[in-house]
Amino acid sequence: MTVSVSQAHPLDTVIAWLSSYSKVFSQGWGDEALLASLSQRVSRLDPSVPIRVQWREEKAVGGRVMQDGSFESPTSGFPPRVGTVHVRAWKRGNNTAACVILGASRDEGYKVRERVFGSLLERGIDLYLVENPFYGRRRSARGPAAITVSDQGLMALGMVGEARALLDHLRGNYPRIAVSGYSMGGHMAAITAAVSPFPVACAALATGASASSIYTRGLLSWSVDVGALGETCAQQANVKQRLERIFESADVTRYSAPCRTDAAIVAGCTRDGYVLRTETLRLHQHWPGSTLRWIRAGHFSALVTQRRALCGCITDAIAKL
Repeated sequence: MTVSVSQAHPLDTVIAWLSSYSKVFSQGWGDEALLASLSQRVSRLDPSVPIRVQWREEKAVGGRVMQDGSFESPTSGFPPRVGTVHVRAWKRGNNTAACVILGASRDEGYKVRERVFGSLLERGIDLYLVENPFYGRRRSARGPAAITVSDQGLMALGMVGEARALLDHLRGNYPRIAVSGYSMGGHMAAITAAVSPFPVACAALATGASASSIYTRGLLSWSVDVGALGETCAQQANVKQRLERIFESADVTRYSAPCRTDAAIVAGCTRDGYVLRTETLRLHQHWPGSTLRWIRAGHFSALVTQRRALCGCITDAIAKL
């Protein structure tokens, strides 16, 4: 079962319509050599790359501690500035668990994730929010609006490599660690869990096994600049097929299941106009022992009306470790 445009939450449809005026991939395919190499996936067998986080001074905020830091990305190929990873930590008292939360598409800065997931601090979970490549303080000279298809692929590789390295770095300080994210962040969190050679809880929120249908069939497809990806009508007819092939390289089912699928929660939204229900089910089915939850909301409305449920997915996943 899929959610058609008519069944999607009205807020999803409105945002998709407004976003369609700001085209995705208007700068074209990008680096063809990089696109050809995307099929060479990150593996659980890849050696871990140690990172050194340079933390700045802590700031006390209402009984919590906020601290910004940075480290060099273990993923190569980024332009200047983009290769420096920026992370914000929120800590409280003697919390014994930590969760790395990855950003969604077009999510710059930390404010959205702080509002949605901030209450986890009172549940014993410290938060580590990572800025996505090409976003916020990691913008290239061209800015995020000029991201090409190959940039998107490099972003995905960076998000996974950086999250895995940060999780490995945190293992010495916390007995329980988790990775999570919403939408694109949830998808990259799922891959991160799959390629981490140590036990990690995972809450993959508002996402599915593959992003290919998001760009070719969901509401986000309204924003794809087909004309920039194919000059002639014949070329444009093949654009969606090529996008599907490229994004299939990041299909979670192409990876082994995480070490602890019993500590994984896959959550979908019942009126999601961006992520197909079948993709959420496919991710859950690929991870035997994982928990599937349906949140009664649309892709964007859940961030406002279902924060408690989203936080509950992370809390419950960590509790299973």
